Amino acid sequence: MKSIGLTGGIGSGKSTVSSHLRTLGVPVFDADVEARQAVAKGSPCLARAVDIFGPACLLPDGNLNRPWVAQQVFHDEDLRKAYAGMVQEEVRRRAMAFLDTTRRSKHTLGVLDVPLLIECGWNEFVDLVWLVAVSPEEQLRRTMLRDGASEEAVRARIAVQMSLENKKKYADLVIDNGRSIAQTRSQVEQAVERLRQAAERGRQERAQALVQVVPK
Repeated sequence: MKSIGLTGGIGSGKSTVSSHLRTLGVPVFDADVEARQAVAKGSPCLARAVDIFGPACLLPDGNLNRPWVAQQVFHDEDLRKAYAGMVQEEVRRRAMAFLDTTRRSKHTLGVLDVPLLIECGWNEFVDLVWLVAVSPEEQLRRTMLRDGASEEAVRARIAVQMSLENKKKYADLVIDNGRSIAQTRSQVEQAVERLRQAAERGRQERAQALVQVVPK
């Protein structure tokens, strides 16, 4: 099985690519979803969050008060590191379990959809890195439209991320998502098909090699 790390900057349309991968039958691990579930009510991570922030981080129903936590970590770098490190550790554990399960289920491909894949060093855990890319202007426009945010706010968010040019240095495949959805899907389909064909050739070669070493 080939493991793929899927990443892209804010507003790049990474979710469009991951969604299409699922329609092609490729298992996808969504790090954002897993990060939210990691601190779900009753989870060990939520208990650790209480250790970090105190009981004030909980809503009356026992769930995490996410806006309150966001406010705390915005103003305190030590709290941010402690909380982010705790969540990242749990998400990494889940990601490795996902890859192990996917490998054992005989899938050809498994994808980790991680926004900060390279920044967090997760590119070291996968065989290939796929980067979804759009122009800076399109990235700005899409994010403003999606989030209803001001240009200034979006530019500030983009500025703290690794630049697209730097991310390209780590990428085995750059998916141009600045054109039509059909063109994006075509790029994804071609890449998946190439990997599946390579995997099939590998299986055939291994089978042939086994036949040759079996005594007659």
